Amino acid sequence: MTIQAADILSYNGEKTTIATEPLKPYLETRSDVGFIFKSTALVRGYIGTWEIRNKKLYLASLVGFIQNNKQVDLNYLFPKKTEVFANWFSGDIRISEGKLLEKINLGYESVFEKERFLNFKEGILISETVKNNIKTK
Repeated sequence: MTIQAADILSYNGEKTTIATEPLKPYLETRSDVGFIFKSTALVRGYIGTWEIRNKKLYLASLVGFIQNNKQVDLNYLFPKKTEVFANWFSGDIRISEGKLLEKINLGYESVFEKERFLNFKEGILISETVKNNIKTK
């Protein structure tokens, strides 16, 4: 699999890409939804933009592609919503930071100097840790 186009996260006043797909658990509950393979860099067929406010994770916007290459937005999944609290998401959101140390052409597997893990339970941020990937002698 090619390196994937990442979802975007606004956190602490900064926008960054994430090496996680927080929408995936929600989509697994929706048999009526069908995003299409857009390219080898966008196998899942959509890109979400996320925000963390008051320790809560929100899906703020979405650009996706469905049958006949039709482009859809957040309204496709959540009619009449301008943002959605991601209460379905529990787990880590991984943010790569610093310089690229090792490029791996497989999903989100490339290695950067640091990785920040934001841990969520039912859409609420409960902890944050940083892993240093620079090997010291």
